[in-house]
Amino acid sequence: MNTKYLLTLEFRFTSVNKDKTDTNCNNKTITLGVFDSFEDACIEGNKNLEIMESRFSLHVFPKGHFANKERFSKNGGCFNSRKNLITNLAYLKTPFDFYFKITNLNYQNIESFINDTLISVNEYKDWKKKDID
Repeated sequence: MNTKYLLTLEFRFTSVNKDKTDTNCNNKTITLGVFDSFEDACIEGNKNLEIMESRFSLHVFPKGHFANKERFSKNGGCFNSRKNLITNLAYLKTPFDFYFKITNLNYQNIESFINDTLISVNEYKDWKKKDID
């Protein structure tokens, strides 16, 4: 199986509808790139975070200190896991919500994909049958 990494940015916001009689909840998502390695996706994602930081200020907490700058990384997430999702929550003050995300894209032959799925289904059936007996 061949894996690539998709970098996207989603904005979620409220706007007025076309006839200006009501509001709409909207989301817009753009693809910022597809990369051969997670590290390359992190580099490009972090460049885009710098653009966001140049347009919007860091969140200020009640005691006056500023939020840390967020970055994608191989080991900056929980329990030294990958940091592959960054939002504006307690990070940047924006008039909309945003979600920067790196997603694994797994390329696989359809025959092997079907076979892998059937193996999983059969393992579940065997497990379930064993649980009933």
